[in-house]
This record gives sequence, C-alpha cells and structure tokens, in this order.
Amino acid sequence: MRKRPCRICRKWFRPDARVGARQRTCGSAPCRQAWHRRSCRDWRRRNPDYDRDDRLRRRLQTQTQPVRGDPLAQLNWDAARDVIGLQVAVVVEETGQLLVSWAREEMALQLPGSPHKFGRHPPGRVRDAMGSPAPGP
Repeated sequence: MRKRPCRICRKWFRPDARVGARQRTCGSAPCRQAWHRRSCRDWRRRNPDYDRDDRLRRRLQTQTQPVRGDPLAQLNWDAARDVIGLQVAVVVEETGQLLVSWAREEMALQLPGSPHKFGRHPPGRVRDAMGSPAPGP
C-alpha cells in the first residue's frame, strides 16, 4: 500500500494491509477518537430522528417476550394514544383485532386438512377394482 495523509493530523502513514483502502487515520489514539466523533456526528446528521423514534418504540413495547395468545397485547396502547391521538389509535387497534381474528379463522379452516396435505399418514396399498391388494413387483 502507498502512503497517504491522515485525515485528522495530516501526517503521512502507510495503511495496515488488513484494512487497506478503508483506513482513514494514522492509527494513533487521538486520531481514531477524532475520526470516530466525526463519523458519529455525520451519522446523526443523516439520521436526525433515530433517537426519538427509538425512544417511542421502547415506550410502545409492553413486554420483551411475545405474548402467545394476543399479538396486540405487545403494544402499549396508552402510549400509542398519547402519540397519535385517540381516534387514530382506536382505528389502528380495531383493524389489528380484525386481522388477528381473520387469521385465526383462516388457520382453523386449514387445520382439518393439514395431515392429509402434508402426508403424515402412510399411503395405503394399491388395490384393484375388486378391493384386493394389487400384486407386488
């Protein structure tokens, strides 16, 4: 690798072969810290609402473990109402309940046919028209 100037202190350095063209600083601790601060500042500039969105997501989650019976119980509806308003929260909650009940009904309709569909029972022996087992090979 050819030498290049450090983006922080402007001293010339030879990049580590393992890092190659991605290395931006000379590797000294103050330069690495300054580059890290600069990178974090740029990222925060590109993602200004990340912290606010993350705090809201945490507030809306009621539990860390998913609730087995009711997926809508994983959301803190009081916090949602505070953020988006009562009317919108009610519409979203009712829509979610309709989707959950529809999914449960659809799954209940599919359960009786599933053993045959997935072949859990071994196929019967081939029989001829008279019901006698067909001669084997």
